[in-house]
Amino acid sequence: MPKKKKKKSGQPGQALKREPRLRKARQWLAAYEGSERKIVRNYRDKFKVDIPTALRDLQEIGHVFAPEYLDAVLRGEEQRLRQKAMKKLEQSEHDVDWRDDRFYFIAGYTSGGAPYGVTWEEMGMEPYEDEWELMDDDE
Repeated sequence: MPKKKKKKSGQPGQALKREPRLRKARQWLAAYEGSERKIVRNYRDKFKVDIPTALRDLQEIGHVFAPEYLDAVLRGEEQRLRQKAMKKLEQSEHDVDWRDDRFYFIAGYTSGGAPYGVTWEEMGMEPYEDEWELMDDDE
């Protein structure tokens, strides 16, 4: 079975280091024939970088953006990152909601404001009170 080769910079899925990327970007920009609106997106796809890096690289190699275009792109990126953070927060809150207090009673601990390690006996609670009442009623 042949050994797998490690990916080198420049292969799909990996970003080039800054200096080699800028050298290739100059050639890419000279030959670019696409839409002015999609230049950042095409640069990102070609060089596998994020939006702020693509903007910075294109400005450094001499491409001039309209100020309102830069503002709009950066605002959109900030909004996308905020939405991503909110979605991650909502997902983490959703993951916590599945817990059931019965586990804490079985383990001998209580939840809901009691200090960690306080047993239900110390709190003056009887977790199996309903079962005891049912057993008394059956007799």
